[in-house]
Amino acid sequence: MNQLRGKLLIAWTTAALLSVLGYALWRANLVGFAPQELFNRVTQALGVPRVFQFIHSILGIGQDAKILAFLSVSLLWLGGSTLLGLLRPWLGAVILGALLLTFAPPLDALVYGVSFFLLRVLLDRVFAPRAQSAAPLPVEPSRRTTLALLGGGSALLVGGGLLNFFRQVNGVAQAARVVPGQPLPFGVTPVSQFYYVSKNLEAFDPKLKEENWRLKVGGLVSEERTFTLADLQEMPAKTLELTLSCISNPLGGPLISNGIWRGVPVSDFLRRVGVQKGAKYVIWEAADGYIESLPLGQAFEEDVLLVYELNGEPLTQKHGFPLRVLIPGRYGMKQPRWITAIRLSDTDEAGYWVQRGWSKTAVVELTSRIDVPAELNPIVKADESTTLHGIAFAGKKEITKVEVSVDGGRTWRAARLEPKRSQHAWTLWSLDWTPKRGSYQLAVRAWSGDEVQKSAEADALPEGATGYHRFIVTAS
Repeated sequence: MNQLRGKLLIAWTTAALLSVLGYALWRANLVGFAPQELFNRVTQALGVPRVFQFIHSILGIGQDAKILAFLSVSLLWLGGSTLLGLLRPWLGAVILGALLLTFAPPLDALVYGVSFFLLRVLLDRVFAPRAQSAAPLPVEPSRRTTLALLGGGSALLVGGGLLNFFRQVNGVAQAARVVPGQPLPFGVTPVSQFYYVSKNLEAFDPKLKEENWRLKVGGLVSEERTFTLADLQEMPAKTLELTLSCISNPLGGPLISNGIWRGVPVSDFLRRVGVQKGAKYVIWEAADGYIESLPLGQAFEEDVLLVYELNGEPLTQKHGFPLRVLIPGRYGMKQPRWITAIRLSDTDEAGYWVQRGWSKTAVVELTSRIDVPAELNPIVKADESTTLHGIAFAGKKEITKVEVSVDGGRTWRAARLEPKRSQHAWTLWSLDWTPKRGSYQLAVRAWSGDEVQKSAEADALPEGATGYHRFIVTAS
C-alpha cells in the first residue's frame, strides 16, 4: 500500500509540476498552455449554436459556461497526466505527446512530452525506494516527507494558479480613464460598462504590448508590409460614434453598448498598401487564432475602420488593444480584436464562428429594449407619472419610430426619440406614463421606414435574436 501511495504521489507531482512548467512557458510566449489548448478544442463543440443555446439557457449569458468547461478540462488534464505518470516514463511521455498532437502544435507536444519524461525520471530517482534486495523497501521517512511536501506544494501551486485564474475571469472590469471636465456625451457607454464577450476566458485573452506588436499585411497586395501602432496613428484618422452588439444577445439583453471610436478608414489603408487584381476578400487574423473575412467591396465602404481608441482613450486589453476592426451594421463576431495580420485573397475563408454554424454575414437585426423600469425590478408607483426609457437599434438602418404597449401589444403609443449624433449609434426613446394600480405587460417595437421589428421570437443563435422585449410591471 505504501508503495502504491508513493507511485501515486510521484505521478500526481509530475502532473502538477508539468502544469506549472507549461503555464510558465506559456507566460513566456514559448509554447501554448496545454489545458487551454484542450479547452479550445472542447469549445469547438460548445460553440455550435444549438449546444451554445442550451448551455446558456441553463447557465446564463456570462462566462459561467466557459468557467465550468475550463474547470472540467483542467481536472481532466491533471487526472489524465497523473494516470500517465503511473506508467513507465518513456511510455507515458510518448502517449502524452501523441494525445497532444490531436489538439496542439507539434512543438508543444514535443516540449510537454520531453518535460514529462524528465520530470518523471527525476522524481523517480530522487524519491523512489532503493531496492537493496529482491523485495522493494518502503520509502524512507525523510524521503516520504519530502515527497509529500513536494506533492502538496505542487497542489498549492496548481490550486493557487486556478484561484488566481478565476479571480481574473470574474474580476471587476478595468475602469475607464475619464478626463476631468470632459464627461462622455449622453448615451455613450463608459469603457468600464462596455459589454465584453470573448471566445476565450478573459485570463487567456491576448495581452499584447505596443513595443512588440506589429500588423502584417500580405496576400494580394502590391507589397507585403509591416506596421507599428505609431505608423497607424500617423495616418489620417476618423472618429465615429457607433453601437456594437453581440449576436448572442437575447431579447432585452445587456450585450450591446455605444462608444466613440477612432481609427484609420480601411479604404484609405488598403489604397496605401495597394490591392492586386483578383483580390476579392479581406481576411482578418487575430492574436488568439480568431479569423474573419469581409468581401473587398464592403471593406471599402465608408466608416469601416481599423480602430485603436474607444471614448478618447487607447483600447483596453479586453476590448482589443492595440487594434480591432469596426464594421457598421454587423454583429461583434464580424469585428475581431487583437488584430495582427490582414490578408487579401481571391477566395473566402470561413470565420471562427462561421465554422461552427453561426451566421456568415451577421447583419444586425432591428431591435429595441426597455431599460426603465428595469425588468429585474418591475415596480412603479400607481397614479404617478413615470417615464419609460429604452433604446432601439438597426445597424446601418435609421430608426424612424418606436412604439410602446402597456397592454401586451393590443394597443401602441409612439415614443419620443432623442436626436442622434451618428447614423450608426443606437436611438434613445422615452414615453411618459401614469398607470393605475394593477399589473401591466410592457412591450416595445421599433420601425425603420416601413419595416417593423419582427414579432416572432427566435433564439439569438445563429442569426441574432428577434421578437419584442416584453415583461410584466406592477403599479402599486
